[in-house]
Amino acid sequence: PLPASPPPSPLLGIMILRVSLSLNLALFFALGFLLLRAPGSEIGSAVRPVASVNVNRAAACRTFANGPTRQSPGAVNALMSRRNAMFGIAGALSLSSTLKPQPAQAGFFGPSEREKYEQDTNGYIELIKATFAIDPNDESRGDAVKKLKGEGNRWVAKWRGSKMSSSPSFGNLYSVVNAVNGHYNTFGPQSNLPKKRMARVEKEIADASKYLTKGR
Repeated sequence: PLPASPPPSPLLGIMILRVSLSLNLALFFALGFLLLRAPGSEIGSAVRPVASVNVNRAAACRTFANGPTRQSPGAVNALMSRRNAMFGIAGALSLSSTLKPQPAQAGFFGPSEREKYEQDTNGYIELIKATFAIDPNDESRGDAVKKLKGEGNRWVAKWRGSKMSSSPSFGNLYSVVNAVNGHYNTFGPQSNLPKKRMARVEKEIADASKYLTKGR
């Protein structure tokens, strides 16, 4: 088999991570802006201008000197609303941070090439087993063998020029296609494979299935 293909570049994953961070920041500022500027919002009415900081400090000093005073219900409600709003923003950011970007090889626009290859190869293996199970005297044997030969040729033509051709499972199934199609072309669809050839084909199929479960 050909040497294994290099791993996919992580550049796409890095770009998606940057986009996720930008969306988190945009969500934080957008929620804060909407909560502060909403008409009739208790949060907006509770915000004090920067110029009143000194006045508030002076009032705090007088309060400390004269003893604690009871806050009005409106001030308490504004404080609680502001606290709840901050908790809501923090929760939204926490939820968005859990949406981590997927690896580049997972396939963003449907199944990846590896997934398509595994699905197609497993389907071909099942077709081989089903065809071998048909009795040689069954009239449907001829059509089944014809379909099997056509699927074998299609499978080879589809994946021989792709990166999947370097996978061990491809080498196993390629040998199976040559053995099965060669036998039926020579001896006809009603003949069974000889025991030695059948044993070799069954081993190649078993090895290919084992490699497919490992993503190879």
